[in-house]
Amino acid sequence: MILAEIFSISTSVNPWLIFVLVLLISAFTFYVYKYTIPNVSALLKTFLIILRSLIFILILIMIFEPVISVILHSNVESKTLVFIDNSNSLAAKDSSKRLEQVNSLIKNISGGSEIRSQLFFFGKKVDSIQDAGSSNLNFREAQTNFSSVIDLIKKKGASVNSAVILSDGIINDGNDPSYQVEKLQLPVFTVGIGDSTEKKDIIIYNVQYNNTIYAEKPTTIETAIKNIGFSGSNTRIAFYEENKLLETKDILLSETGLNKISFNYKPVTGGEKKLSISISPLNGEVTTSNNSKVIFLNVLDTKLKVCLVAGSPSADVSAISKAITTDKNIQLKKIIQISTNKFLNDVKTSAIDSTDVLFLVDFPASSTPQSLIDKISSVVNNQNKPFFILLSNGVNISRLKSLENLLPFTIDNNNTEFIQVLPELNSDLYSSSFSTGSSKKEIWNNLPPISQAAAKIQIKPGSNSLVSSKVRNIPISNPLVVSRSLGKQREFAILAGDIWKWQLQTAEKHPEFFDNFINDIVKWLNLSSLQKQFSVSTDKKIYSPNEEVNFTAQMYDNTFSPIDTAQIELPISKGEKKFDLTLSPSGNGIYNASFTPNESGDYLFSALSFLNGAKMKTDIGRFSVSETQIEKIDTRMRPAFLKTLAKSTGGEYYSIDNYSNLLDKLRGINRNPLKETGTKKEYNLWSDERVLIFIIILFAVEWFIRKRSGMI
Repeated sequence: MILAEIFSISTSVNPWLIFVLVLLISAFTFYVYKYTIPNVSALLKTFLIILRSLIFILILIMIFEPVISVILHSNVESKTLVFIDNSNSLAAKDSSKRLEQVNSLIKNISGGSEIRSQLFFFGKKVDSIQDAGSSNLNFREAQTNFSSVIDLIKKKGASVNSAVILSDGIINDGNDPSYQVEKLQLPVFTVGIGDSTEKKDIIIYNVQYNNTIYAEKPTTIETAIKNIGFSGSNTRIAFYEENKLLETKDILLSETGLNKISFNYKPVTGGEKKLSISISPLNGEVTTSNNSKVIFLNVLDTKLKVCLVAGSPSADVSAISKAITTDKNIQLKKIIQISTNKFLNDVKTSAIDSTDVLFLVDFPASSTPQSLIDKISSVVNNQNKPFFILLSNGVNISRLKSLENLLPFTIDNNNTEFIQVLPELNSDLYSSSFSTGSSKKEIWNNLPPISQAAAKIQIKPGSNSLVSSKVRNIPISNPLVVSRSLGKQREFAILAGDIWKWQLQTAEKHPEFFDNFINDIVKWLNLSSLQKQFSVSTDKKIYSPNEEVNFTAQMYDNTFSPIDTAQIELPISKGEKKFDLTLSPSGNGIYNASFTPNESGDYLFSALSFLNGAKMKTDIGRFSVSETQIEKIDTRMRPAFLKTLAKSTGGEYYSIDNYSNLLDKLRGINRNPLKETGTKKEYNLWSDERVLIFIIILFAVEWFIRKRSGMI
């Protein structure tokens, strides 16, 4: 029920200034209408004076940006929200007793009319309870998230007068709510459930590692081991890769309760690697489920492989090779023809198959074997191999025609002459794809001329002219640097030779320019192998038993535009067991599904899409469900945290064994359930189109009256 309204107007200037201006406008309007042609009645004059004054006053007020503030006061019926922790950390030997105690407290709170309450279970998220006798309290939630509880209290707003949280205080999901809870402005009472005494245990507490590493490069995996009641004992820790034992270490458990053990790991091959660390159990441990931990690493191949194929040795081949080798993460192989069917250092052409990016320089030459040209054509067509081509004067244009369907440009070979051209950088197109180190216009403007075929060169649809050609500072129609990206296929072309001059010209003042330019091309071309039109992933790699796994698939067409109309199926397997999901579209090419595994182990998945009769399949992915439940890592109750949570809001902490005072507190708070709340709304009149329409209507009315009265 609305009790009162507080209404106020504020402007960007002093209200007295507006008042003075209003008086001046009113006086001016009175003067204008004092004498009219023809003369009209005093009543009509008065009406027109008021109308014109109102129009000008409204325009004046709009100029000073008025804001109307309205505060609405109302009374709402409030209640106590009760949140019961349903997480697995409470499932202990005496969990039946705890269950009985919790149910007793729920009945005492909700059993009478003196305490208005609403009940919720919480774990990873908050679930409403329909009745106090609900049997859903089973301590099976895989995670505990206190932030979701605080968010719900804030969302309920004025309808909440207090909150009660029954929990052991263990947080393993979301943020620490200590800071959020201080802003609630209502008492939060906490009730501790569980045992705060430490049980004898050994825990793999934490593992520190780099998520992404390179093959053949060593890295350190550091493990923190926590022991409770086992200091001075000996045990053994083992390190595995894909369930294969790599190393073991015997350790003496520290008097401080914490050991840090490091393993050196050097992956041999690239790909996703599953690593696990386990510690031998000791007699007397309360649980052995926290004696192991699984992690996943993304191992990249040591180096990006580039293969440079040249029709002959040249200064351009030397300059490009030198630039590529400045990046230590690039492995360069060169196939350089020195005569018919003979290559420098007798490198085999099979290197083309395993390369990531192709560089074609002075290729094909007049003496290039047709078999090599066919080889290049085959790997580009069949493997979507990205490539760079330099259209120098060593290229045989006639033989290049056999590769024309792969090129981002067309060329008329009627003219075999060469002209000297200067580069004209198209800054916006170039800068959107390449680093600032190679996109500085002042450097490009001072580069020397290079040799370009005088033939007519045109870019194909889908290609971009990053750099144009000009002769004596006069632009010509031929492009100089061209790129094209269609789906997973990428091509880059420099349509001239002698680019070694660019390296020589910039060597002194801008020594990094040419190297950056060439290596930017390599990186841009390699992006094609990283892009996937269809992919599926999980929200993380390691899950606890009964924890929900969320899948996200993304699907695009050949131009990487999102597809929202596909049917996507997701088969999941664990050994001989199979599970089938269907992903639902959520817009913008994204599809979602969830799955709750009930067994530990490794799961494999690969999505299948069906669209217009075509079928696509993603790479195989995997996730692991650990035998260790995150809630079982350390099950001690955290009374200190629960006490701090309550104290910061003006509430109190109670034990599940003694909470009678809590009931008295809640009865007192709920004795007067009505709670006053205020809602403030602001209206910016100066940006409200309705005010503008009203002013136009007033102008129209004044004009109509003047016209009907014959006034000038």
